[in-house]
Amino acid sequence: MTLGRILFDLIVSGVATAGFALLFRTEMRSLLPGALIGGVGYIVYDALALSSGSTVLAAFFACLLIGAISELAARLLKGPTIVFATMGVIPIVPGYGLYQTMEYMVQSDYSSALAIGMETLLVAGAIAMSLGFTTVFARAMLRRHAKAQTKG
Repeated sequence: MTLGRILFDLIVSGVATAGFALLFRTEMRSLLPGALIGGVGYIVYDALALSSGSTVLAAFFACLLIGAISELAARLLKGPTIVFATMGVIPIVPGYGLYQTMEYMVQSDYSSALAIGMETLLVAGAIAMSLGFTTVFARAMLRRHAKAQTKG
C-alpha cells in the first residue's frame, strides 16, 4: 500500500463514516473522532485483506481495533461506546457482498450467490464477534480497576 492510497482510503472512509453519522443524527462532538475511527479501521482492514487474502480475518482484527479505540474514545469523551463502534464499522460492513448475493439470486446463479453470501455472513459474524470481545474485555478491565480502587 502506498502513502497516497492510505491517505485516499482514510479520507474517503472517514467522509463516508461522517455521512452516516450525520444521517443518524450523531452529536457533533463525536463526529470527527468517529470518522477517524472509521478511517483508521478501514485502512487496517484493507491492509490485512491485501496481505492475508481473507476478508473475514481482516474484518475480525480490524474490528477488534475499532472496538478498542471506541472504548477508549467513549471514556475520553464521556459518551456511549456504541456510537463510536457503530460509526467505526460502517466502512467494513459488507454491503456490496449483500448486493452481489441478491444479484446472483435474481440471475439464478445460485452457486455464486451461495459462495458470496456465505463470505458476507462470515464477515458480518466476524464484525459482531470482535466487537463483542472488546466490549466484554473492556468491561472486565473496568470492573477489575474499580475493585482495585476500592481495596487501595
